[in-house]
Amino acid sequence: MTASADRLDRIEALVEKNSQAIEKNSQAIEKNSQAIEKLTEETKELNIRFAAYQQASQWVVNLAFGLLATATITTIVTAVLR
Repeated sequence: MTASADRLDRIEALVEKNSQAIEKNSQAIEKNSQAIEKLTEETKELNIRFAAYQQASQWVVNLAFGLLATATITTIVTAVLR
């Protein structure tokens, strides 16, 4: 009978150890889920900023080409009219 009791004690200890490990894992998963959610939000914000910077850069390039075209046309018209 003592062998059975010892065996049950070992099983009980293992079950308790597994329960604690499961609880720790559950907490770690919850923490990781929160971190992933935070990173997802930060990624969305960065994507919005990147899109705004990309659009602003495109506007600057278009403005530069427009100014160059205007200066070129002005130079040509001035040269022709002289």
